[in-house]
Formats: sequence, C-alpha cells, structure tokens
Amino acid sequence: MMKNFITIFIVLIIFFPSALFAQNQKVLLMGECDKTSTINMLNYLDRRANISLSVENNITISTSNISSYPIILVCNNDYLKLNNDDASLLQNHLKQGGLLILDNITSDYTFSIFLNKILPQSKKKSLSLDELFIDNPFNINLDEISLELEGIFINKKLSILAIKNNSLINYWQEEDEEFFKVGSSIIFYNLTR
Repeated sequence: MMKNFITIFIVLIIFFPSALFAQNQKVLLMGECDKTSTINMLNYLDRRANISLSVENNITISTSNISSYPIILVCNNDYLKLNNDDASLLQNHLKQGGLLILDNITSDYTFSIFLNKILPQSKKKSLSLDELFIDNPFNINLDEISLELEGIFINKKLSILAIKNNSLINYWQEEDEEFFKVGSSIIFYNLTR
C-alpha cells in the first residue's frame, strides 16, 4: 500500500510541473499562419506529453502581453514586417527564454538582416534534427524527415529556430504525424530546458 502511494506521488511530481508550467501559456502565430493546423499539432502534443497550450494569432505584442507567449511562430517571411519596437520586444523576450520560430525562410539575405536587427551579436548555426533532438522524445523517424534548420542559442538554449525553404505549417495542414512529432519536439524542448 505504501509502495503504491510512493509510486503515485513520484509520478505526480514528475508530470505535474510540466502541466503546471504550461497553464495559461500560449503560442502566438504572427503572419499568415494556419491556426487550425497549429491547434492540431498542439493537440498531438497534449495527447502525447500532457502539455496543453492554446493558440492566438495576429495579436499586437507589447511589454504587458509578450510573456504569455513562450513560443512565437512567424510564418511566410512576415518577420520582415516587424517594426523596430517589435524587434526590441522580441529581443528582450528571447533573452528571457522565449523561442521564436520562423517558418519557411526563403531568403538568406533578408534573414541575415533580420537577425542583425534582433540579435546583432549572435551567430546562427546550421542544425540537423538529430542534433537538435538528441533525446528524440516523440520517436521521430529522422531518416524520413528532411528540413534545413538554422538556430541561435542564448545561454545554451535555443532562442530562434528558422525552417528554411520549407513550412512546418504546411505539413501540419496535411496532418503528417512525423511533422506533428517535429513540432511537438520543438515545443517540448523549449518548455523543458
């Protein structure tokens, strides 16, 4: 009896913080992002890891609301539309542990200008999925997935992830489970490190 109680207590200690941490946390979609497919991916994450996040889109970010969005997803090169105030808010947010995902970067030149504007002292790094997800918590079939990724780390934590010449959102629209796993792994990685 006591053994069962201790086992249940340990399980609660392990899983409760992740559910607690994610309460009232949202993913912010900026630009022309498909909200429904992002919700489908987040539902997959909730079913597999008990991490429940909501989605909001096209909200004007401010100092009073940006902390509600640990993950901000910008679609279709709409990062180019961010003004200097937005860039400054994002810079502070990233330095405090936020994650900015840029989906479908199509120009290295404009991407470099953006990075110089938002994190001028940082260096981008090419990443592979198996390098990014060493633990592979969702068992992604890494042989079937081909994505060109670049990232910027602040204090050894991923702060900016750029998906180049490809769109995770498009794969989520197709309800491709391997890409649901990729999206879930990105969020899981960010919330647990």
